[in-house]
Amino acid sequence: MLVTLSILGVLASVALPLHHHTAKRNRELDLRRSLRTVRTALDQFKLEYDKARANARDAKELFKPRVSVDRTGYPLTLQELVDIRILRRIPRDPMVPDGKWVTRSYSDNPDSSISDDKDVFDLRSASTAAALDGTTYDTW
Repeated sequence: MLVTLSILGVLASVALPLHHHTAKRNRELDLRRSLRTVRTALDQFKLEYDKARANARDAKELFKPRVSVDRTGYPLTLQELVDIRILRRIPRDPMVPDGKWVTRSYSDNPDSSISDDKDVFDLRSASTAAALDGTTYDTW
């Protein structure tokens, strides 16, 4: 009985780190997928906005009232992507408990960690934890 328990203890000690590694890898895959989804939506918004600004024939009617001289063509907030149905919902950041992203505006300083929230040009994770490849999630 003692031998059996010690063998089970050894097996459990080997399996537990493997489980944590697999769970972290799955969250990283979810982060990459979410980043790709939102960044693609931002690019699509910019493309449609530029069509409306140029008054192209294939411009969507939803974008024509949004055209303004003082806009860069990026959405003012991430919620605007949902409002005009480019995204069904804003994906959560899987690396932080509250799921909120850190956004970057088109007019922000690239080295700054603070955004002026005028328009959303890019986003990143709020987590500064180390990834499996050694980088931090906020640099992805």
